[in-house]
Amino acid sequence: MSKLDFRIDVTAAVATGERLEIAATVVLGEPAPSNGIALFAYPGGGYNRRYYDLQLDEGPGYSQAEYHASSGFVFVALDHLGVGDSSVPTKALDYEAVARGNTSAAGEIFNRLCDGRLVRDLPPIPLTTKVAMGQSFGGFMLTIAQGREPFFDGVALLGWSGIETQPPWPKDVSIEALMSGNAGNGLDHPMRPMFHCDDVPESIVIADMTKKPGGVGSEAPWSTDFSPGGPALSTTRGPLGPGVVADEAAAIEVPVLVATGEVDVVAEPRAEPMAYTASPDVTVAVFQRMAHMHNFATTRALLWNRLSWWARTVAAAPAG
Repeated sequence: MSKLDFRIDVTAAVATGERLEIAATVVLGEPAPSNGIALFAYPGGGYNRRYYDLQLDEGPGYSQAEYHASSGFVFVALDHLGVGDSSVPTKALDYEAVARGNTSAAGEIFNRLCDGRLVRDLPPIPLTTKVAMGQSFGGFMLTIAQGREPFFDGVALLGWSGIETQPPWPKDVSIEALMSGNAGNGLDHPMRPMFHCDDVPESIVIADMTKKPGGVGSEAPWSTDFSPGGPALSTTRGPLGPGVVADEAAAIEVPVLVATGEVDVVAEPRAEPMAYTASPDVTVAVFQRMAHMHNFATTRALLWNRLSWWARTVAAAPAG
């Protein structure tokens, strides 16, 4: 298994006049990838790209990147601008600019993989299909990106609604209390039941749900201080509320996978195809013993297997 870290210049795509780079990790199985599919992965709010390559003391088998790479995929995990190891913008930008940066980085990596420019001694990989996944806030960003500037051949929206994403915190708890930690933290965090089922090891829950005061991040290596865009984000748009991505969702013309846990932020998964009216194929899957943070769930491999199968159907579909 090879894991290669990169920073991709997205200055021109973001177009704020500030030099900006997106951090990415490319994961390749050995021998060389064989199925022609590149999977691009965008994390949710408060999480960085390591969410897709979890290396935990609780044991092996938590890395989605390794799971897919071992079966012939190229797996690419990316940090949004303002997140993880990507540049933190200092000039004002909106979500549309962040989305442009995401697509630009994916396109550059895909081209370098195809023509052998990614790293020395790695020959060109004959890729034919590019599929993206976005978890939670990453689904918001992916919907905006694909709806406005189509690039991917299929998009998987994981724990994200194209109709209305439901806030994951209890209605009787204020956002101010959540951010300050006064509503509870760690095992007592009020969002714990929405994020983790009760069979997730407590050590994982503590690491994930012990948030730093005043922010969305924890001290865990998969966490980050900011949501996509970072502190310079300037927009009246947000991920919550009815129809916030209605136009972009309706403009997506490629296959869509909507996948959620049995406890998640999507009120009625089976209604989701109505958001993607231009898509020729919308697949919906709900996984038992899984809450919003899918990759920590004991049933995570069921989701990964379904996503692998679905991505192969995208690759096998005749060109439109």
